[in-house]
Amino acid sequence: MRLFAFLLLLPLTLAAQSGHTGQSPKQHVRMQVDADHLSLPLSVTIKGKDRAAVDARIDAIRKELEKRFADQPGWELREVSAEFARAEAKSYVSRPASGSKLFGDDEADQGDVTYVANARWELHTEADKGLKGLEVLRSKAADLVKAKDDNEKQVIGNPEYVLTNPQDYRNELLDQIKNDFEEAKKHLPEGQWTLELTALAGPVNVTSLGGKRFEVSLTYRMAFLTPKPEKATK
Repeated sequence: MRLFAFLLLLPLTLAAQSGHTGQSPKQHVRMQVDADHLSLPLSVTIKGKDRAAVDARIDAIRKELEKRFADQPGWELREVSAEFARAEAKSYVSRPASGSKLFGDDEADQGDVTYVANARWELHTEADKGLKGLEVLRSKAADLVKAKDDNEKQVIGNPEYVLTNPQDYRNELLDQIKNDFEEAKKHLPEGQWTLELTALAGPVNVTSLGGKRFEVSLTYRMAFLTPKPEKATK
């Protein structure tokens, strides 16, 4: 990593040696880490002629899911989104001027309205549980809707490994930046160098490498401010 950082800073070295001062391009310090969680997405859609009944059905499914995950360390339910029942979208020629789209009050065909509500969750467990953990998550997501009711549907998505704690690696990345900075200065012209962490207040960058592997990174710059003062000559 230190040699990599030094090679990236070669353009800056040349500029400083030619008498120019300035700022290097952004550099990145990177680490490869393993996923900490296994996630299974779940979505539910409920339809019906009675808005209150649709909302109540979504709430009942939510409570059943929460019950399946209650008091079980290592197993977690995360609600991604949920909405109030609203009129199912139709190709209306015109809509009433009043009414709330948020609550689905913009229907034009009074007396022939189907209400729909959607909710999405992520079902999580620890990554090292692997295939057995995935099987348990699938069982927790099963049979939430009525199988013979066309107005109730659920979709279990594709499982994936996720990294939920990238900020835990911030201090280690900062230590690595500091070490690379001190090493790079040994190979650069003498003078005053500064380290600028422009993204220090921002989140740690995360890139999926496939499977369990992720890359976490931070950006920084090195700036050459002044050359080393010449020694006074007699």
